[in-house]
Amino acid sequence: MRCKINIKRTLILLSVLFLASTASVRVSLAATTPQPEPTPTPEPSQAVDILCEACTGANTIYGDSAAYAAEMLRWEAGFISRTSIVTATSKNNLVYDAFEAASRLMKTQMRPNWSAWNKTLIAFDPATYDSYAQNVAAFTALADAVNSAMQLASADCVRSISRDLRAAGIPLSAEGMPQMRLGWRECAALYYIFGERLTDAIASSFTVEREGNAYSGVTIYWPKPTFEDLAGAGTHDELVEGIMALDYFNTVYLDDGSVSALTKYTFSDDYLKTIIHPVAGGLIKNGWYDPRSHRTRLHMGTDIKRRAKTPILSMTDGVVKYIGYLPIPGYYVLIEDPYGYTYHYYHMFELTSFVKEGDTVKQGQQIGIVGSTGNSAAYHLHLGVVTPEGKYVNPYDLFVQAGIGPILPSF
Repeated sequence: MRCKINIKRTLILLSVLFLASTASVRVSLAATTPQPEPTPTPEPSQAVDILCEACTGANTIYGDSAAYAAEMLRWEAGFISRTSIVTATSKNNLVYDAFEAASRLMKTQMRPNWSAWNKTLIAFDPATYDSYAQNVAAFTALADAVNSAMQLASADCVRSISRDLRAAGIPLSAEGMPQMRLGWRECAALYYIFGERLTDAIASSFTVEREGNAYSGVTIYWPKPTFEDLAGAGTHDELVEGIMALDYFNTVYLDDGSVSALTKYTFSDDYLKTIIHPVAGGLIKNGWYDPRSHRTRLHMGTDIKRRAKTPILSMTDGVVKYIGYLPIPGYYVLIEDPYGYTYHYYHMFELTSFVKEGDTVKQGQQIGIVGSTGNSAAYHLHLGVVTPEGKYVNPYDLFVQAGIGPILPSF
């Protein structure tokens, strides 16, 4: 009778194999030396099919033993770097395989019990910022679990590479372990864009790298990924949404998830001399912390009324960080100035053709035109300003302090 390999049985088999293994964690293939071509290996996705055929005695191109299918499952999880049918052609290929196996192993180790964790969420709406603040305890627990997993997986990763390379007589040295720690806000922002893909995204960014080769010796070292590196494991839109979410969480919520009180940010006199009006003559309105989207979020900027297609000018010198379209800001341009402040220009009429990502811009240079795209009901420019520390501040205060108008008085 032909066996039926269901998910439960496969998971049991994997658990037995994992417990029987001595191996490690996830690594990057990044290197400063040219990479050899990977040795062809059967696709891991074939493992369960091979195991099923082996159980029935059916002939396969890989043999009729369940042992080989089990070996493929171990390879897929990163517990071994090569399967028995593959023979290394060079020591550099061995290095490649060792790091590639550790990469798979990192992803295997960075997988929490999502089902149990989901049960701790309270009235959770993944599209609503407030839901994340209401679940600070859950995201704190998730951050602690991820931080612990990163440390344990990193140690396993080094042991795995060391085992394979030293067995092949390849000189090996390593730098210290990584010290990065995520807080509830970082985990919440990553979950906002990735959901349960969060740990896979971290695993693909939080990777061990190497220098040297099999003959001169290999040094493994850990990069220091930023939040943008972690969020950058996804799409361009996910990256920008993740940055915006984290900046929002940093600004609005205290450590316990309660809403931070209104505060006034004071800019230095020297800094105030570096800015100009982005849409000359536009009426500047103070809408800071006003409710938006059916009171599910707060307004993180200042609205400046102006007619359609009025030129939008860069308020400062700077570098264009991101350009694109998202449902709330519509067409946007984000520019970081020399002081580390990031200016958000939203609701543009169309995707700008005046600048592109990576461009250096000068104060007063046109970067777009006024529109009403995204979550907007009238032609205007939404201006947001984020400090070098990653918090939104009220642009209205910036204009008042700089003496730039016309300004709609704030009561």
